Amino acid sequence: MRRNRKNWLALLALEGLFLVALLYTTAAAEPGGLFGIGSRTLGGRFTWSDEVVYQNWRIQKSAVVGHYRLLTPEDRRRTFGSLEHCEAELEKVKVEKNLPPLPKEVVIVVHGLGASRQWMDSLSEYIEKEGGLAVVNVGYPSTMNDIGEHAHSLSHVIRHLEGVETISFVAHSMGNIVIRHCLSDLASLPASAQPEITYKRFVMIAPPNHGATVADKLGDNKLAQLFGGEAVQQLAPGKGWQTLEQRLAIPSFDFGIIVGGTGDDEGYLDAIPGDDDMLLSVATSKLVGAADFAQVKGIHQTLPKNEQVQQYTLRFLQKGYFVSPRAKRPITKVAANAVGKK
Repeated sequence: MRRNRKNWLALLALEGLFLVALLYTTAAAEPGGLFGIGSRTLGGRFTWSDEVVYQNWRIQKSAVVGHYRLLTPEDRRRTFGSLEHCEAELEKVKVEKNLPPLPKEVVIVVHGLGASRQWMDSLSEYIEKEGGLAVVNVGYPSTMNDIGEHAHSLSHVIRHLEGVETISFVAHSMGNIVIRHCLSDLASLPASAQPEITYKRFVMIAPPNHGATVADKLGDNKLAQLFGGEAVQQLAPGKGWQTLEQRLAIPSFDFGIIVGGTGDDEGYLDAIPGDDDMLLSVATSKLVGAADFAQVKGIHQTLPKNEQVQQYTLRFLQKGYFVSPRAKRPITKVAANAVGKK
């Protein structure tokens, strides 16, 4: 009886999603309707992927119905339809609004699983205001599609950053895996198709660089599968991680890692060996080759809003270290293995 109830609830949820999609497509066709031209949107939270970002104008793709839309910097719908139509409309906007060219150097910021780009706003604003750096805060439907598709969307954003010559990255949680996948995808392209970009630095905040053991437990949970999407299976070491890991690049440029936790060997959760941030162990975030490593007291989800994390992030972007040159803690193979044995 309990199993039948769970199946019934899952079916009801799926029917609800289908109804939302149906209402969405119907309303989108009505210029004056809820989803009409000029209407205010939520900016692409949860079901839209950024495909092109230019001076905060965004071409986004729907993960539900697959069509595209062009949003203003205020998240109002300018137009919708095919990618080509939205790109043509964006070109008109550049002339109409006299939009300035993109800066030669930008920082791409990417959120994690279950969040949206709005969750990274405070960190993005800190980097811009305190560091004077230009930020491209990218959103993607993290609980829909797989990590490879998210990486494809990110590569599309990168390849359409006209005039940009240098890119740094900042990411939280699964966003780091999306970037690593994207870097691998771009590197596999023919030389003629690769963007003429220099990668500078990469700050990884709480990255599941060796998968997430909690995903193994969630992977068999129907509710987690429904709301967490395929990414939960991909991040599970006992399920899809080994296949996914083969598609991930280790950055060939400077990268540093910031993790949360309690600062001891106990962590927040007894179920996770060693220190943890209430979701990932410190050990699973480490990646050989990192130029620096830092730990702050804090839990996984709130780290992008942590004041110390924001300070460390900006300092690494500017100078290549979190605290000072003398205090750098690079991750070597020996150090990583030692942590992994705790």
